Amino acid sequence: MPKKGKEKAGKPKLNLWTLVMLIFVPTFGFNNITTNGVALGPAAVPSWLLVCIFYFLPLTAIIAELASVNKEKRGGIYSWIACGLGDRWAFFGTWSYFIANLFYLQFVFSRIPVMASWALFGENRFSDQNVSMLPWLAIVLCLALTWIATRGVKYFSRLSTLGGKFTLLVTGSFILFAFLAYAKGTPSASEWTMDTTIPEFSTTYFATFSWLLFAVAGAEVAGTYIHEVDNPVKTFPRGVLIATLLVGSAYIIGSLAVSLVASPEVLQEAGLKDANYVVYMILAESWGISGKVVVQIYSAILVLTSIAAYVVWIESPVRAMFADIPADMFPKFLTSQDKTGSFSNALWTQAGIVIVLIALPLIGLKSIDALFRLITDLSALSLVIPYIILAAAFLAFRRKQAPGPFTMLRSNKLAAIVASVTVIISVAGFFGAGIDYYVDAETGAEAAQAILMTYGGPILLIALGYGITHFHRQPAVKPPEDMG
Repeated sequence: MPKKGKEKAGKPKLNLWTLVMLIFVPTFGFNNITTNGVALGPAAVPSWLLVCIFYFLPLTAIIAELASVNKEKRGGIYSWIACGLGDRWAFFGTWSYFIANLFYLQFVFSRIPVMASWALFGENRFSDQNVSMLPWLAIVLCLALTWIATRGVKYFSRLSTLGGKFTLLVTGSFILFAFLAYAKGTPSASEWTMDTTIPEFSTTYFATFSWLLFAVAGAEVAGTYIHEVDNPVKTFPRGVLIATLLVGSAYIIGSLAVSLVASPEVLQEAGLKDANYVVYMILAESWGISGKVVVQIYSAILVLTSIAAYVVWIESPVRAMFADIPADMFPKFLTSQDKTGSFSNALWTQAGIVIVLIALPLIGLKSIDALFRLITDLSALSLVIPYIILAAAFLAFRRKQAPGPFTMLRSNKLAAIVASVTVIISVAGFFGAGIDYYVDAETGAEAAQAILMTYGGPILLIALGYGITHFHRQPAVKPPEDMG
């Protein structure tokens, strides 16, 4: 009997599939496909391919190797950066990651009510006239999902597993029926020529490129749960790679399917917030099925999967921020864990900050589309910073150490090239995120305001983090000298 009890206690809390879903669910979003379809049309297909090959896969290789090196750590991205560049840069990268998440959360909490509106009514009832209701609903959702996050990873990972199955189901169904319709003779809604498929390398494209980088972000979210996995050196990298292939394939093939179903003009007319619902409606009606009913079913599933994804985005960055950070960096109130292993105090503190951000008056935004675009750019811009530092940390690690227990890059020269390319692309994405606002400005004052809004917010909050730690950390008290 004792032997059986011991075996039960030693069972892994998270299996491979659960790990894959913890990465896939918060990383993949069908709305990312339609959002970039609005901006790029058929050119989104090769753009996704380029990003997956030259950014997503290299970033995954870096994460998988550094995770295998730090398999006993709980800090995820913090531990990965620290092993290459030390605690100072680890804090800078992780704090940037945490700040990016704050911008992201205030955005996504406003999206769930829109999803629910499509599920209940088959349309978006949040027009520009009553969009003021969204912040209040977002605050309620922030409190509810934070409570779920405090229940522990074992609890909310079940949501991710269920959400992942539904995501694969609805996305796979859309792709399947889009290609079947085309095979039956339904003409493509988009024109496929060299002019439409080759991206135009303009300032608008570079701004949209940051959306693409943001869309593939997420392979790192499960890093804070690596200690929950059996044989992490083997299982975690494998899970990261499987999730990467799923996400990359879904974005590339899904983007092609969307272009078959809806033209760029139809996507642009639907707008950023509604395009992903409209394409499901168009596809359903092309098969003689009620588009409204299909969209309602899809939206109901999307609500569930989004809740699962956002809970992970609530919990994982907090764990990364406080799990392995030096004890004197933040007040003990924030770094303490409860009996489930969650950083409940930090989670509720984060919720308070996000609620303040949600409640801030939005001045000068003419429509909800403008709001979505601005916050998306702010999120993408902030999130690129930790990836720059992470790639630099990997480069420094490989210069000092041999390859980790798991590596896709045995050659140090190849590792250096991959890390350098990742840094270059990340830097390009950082500056590209706000360039469109600057170019569109008609006066110098408008250009300065665009730069301040796009780059100033994240940089100011990052600087605030340094200020907090600077004033909180005190030099160690020297013991009194022996007077004897």
